[in-house]
Order: sequence, then C-alpha cells, then structure tokens
Amino acid sequence: MITELTYNLEHHVQFGWSLVGYMYAYSMYLFFDFAGYSAFAVGVSYLMGVQTPMNFNKPFASRNIKEFWNRWHMTLSFWFRDFIFMRLVFWMTKKKFFKSKFTVAYIAYFVNFIIMGMWHGLHWYYIVYGIYQATLIVGFDLFERWNKKKKFYPKNKVTNVIGIVITFQFVCFGFLIFSGILDKISF
Repeated sequence: MITELTYNLEHHVQFGWSLVGYMYAYSMYLFFDFAGYSAFAVGVSYLMGVQTPMNFNKPFASRNIKEFWNRWHMTLSFWFRDFIFMRLVFWMTKKKFFKSKFTVAYIAYFVNFIIMGMWHGLHWYYIVYGIYQATLIVGFDLFERWNKKKKFYPKNKVTNVIGIVITFQFVCFGFLIFSGILDKISF
C-alpha cells in the first residue's frame, strides 16, 4: 500500500504545495521504513541472544544537523564517520595538506557525504544529496563557531525548539532531493 501511494505521489506531483506535501510524506515514509525494519532486526536479534545496537534515536527531534547524523541510521552513519571521515582527517593531518584543522574537517565532510551519496547509487540526486548534507554540516559548524564568539543565538528551551523545527525542515528538504522526485516533477 505504501509503495502504491508513493508511486501515485511520484506521478502526480507538480511544483508547488503538492511537492511540499510529498517532501514531508516521503520523509516520514523513509523514517518509518528504515526505523521499522531496524527495530524488527534488533528485536529478532535479541530473541536470538545477540545484542544489536539501535539504529535510530528520535532523529527528527535533533536540534541541529550534527545531532541529526548522530541519531539517524546510526550504524551506517558511524561506519562512514569512522572509516571515511576520520581516516581522511588523520591522513590529511599527517601529510599536512592544510594548516587549518577546520579546512581538513570541511574537506573530509564533503568527501564523506559525497561517498555516502554514491553508496546509495550513482544518480545525480544522491550525489547532490551528499553535497547538500556536507554543506549543512559545514554551514552549521561555521555558524556554531561564529555564535560562540558573538553570543547571538543563546541556548535555551525556546532556541532548542526553534533548532528542532529548522533542522527538520532542512532534513526533509534533503530527503526530497534524495527521493529523486525532482527528476519527475512538472513545473
């Protein structure tokens, strides 16, 4: 039924409010699909006596994009972090390609997320999705470092809620790119 609904949405979406609705629906679909099969796998492994790590930890309640990637599809995210990002950072630091540790990290974010996008497939939208996610991470890091100096955006309950709402919008837009629907919409 979900597949049929997704198929119908993909073939009747136009640029406008229906695209916005599709963006949110597809984001929920991805979450419930991935989190559902992950929870099922964790439950079955527990029945067999194997302690399998949880794969999702309320990712849509994340206050920023870094927190989102620490909560979303954690086994895959942590694998990319440990085996692509960290190794590239260590290698570039050891070879002293750049003086700034931030430049090293930012380049590593782009390489990491582009590879993560290509891991999903070699379509343009997966690669753009990877570039988009890297841009969000780097942009958030730049904002966070700037905010520590300027104290423009205080940390409190109100700004936490605002952060969750903003992060959710950016994440959903990323999933819209990831969905490949932009290839099929009519303007």
